[in-house]
Amino acid sequence: MSLERFVAVTSTNAAKILGLYPTKGAMAAGSDADLVVFDPSVRRTLRAADLHGSDYSAWDGWEVHGWPEIVLLRGQVVVDRGKLLGRSGTGRSVARKLAAAMQNRPAV
Repeated sequence: MSLERFVAVTSTNAAKILGLYPTKGAMAAGSDADLVVFDPSVRRTLRAADLHGSDYSAWDGWEVHGWPEIVLLRGQVVVDRGKLLGRSGTGRSVARKLAAAMQNRPAV
């Protein structure tokens, strides 16, 4: 999958389907600066302990190709090479508006 297609599938199209575009899923004036610096060369096996505070995960043991190195939330670095820098409570609700095309046809 090309990098452009990966971005469309995981960001732009997802934001459009969920009614969050262009606040999310776009790099443009007025959009949130939520960005991920992704290293496609990393090969890693997911472990539940690496993903969240639970002792299990549906993804435990899966091998992934690529890993987020840096994550920005509204322009602020919240993850840097595996270290969580963000603080709880910094999120905010985003108004959603589904496109007419999404409202008038089944999602699958």
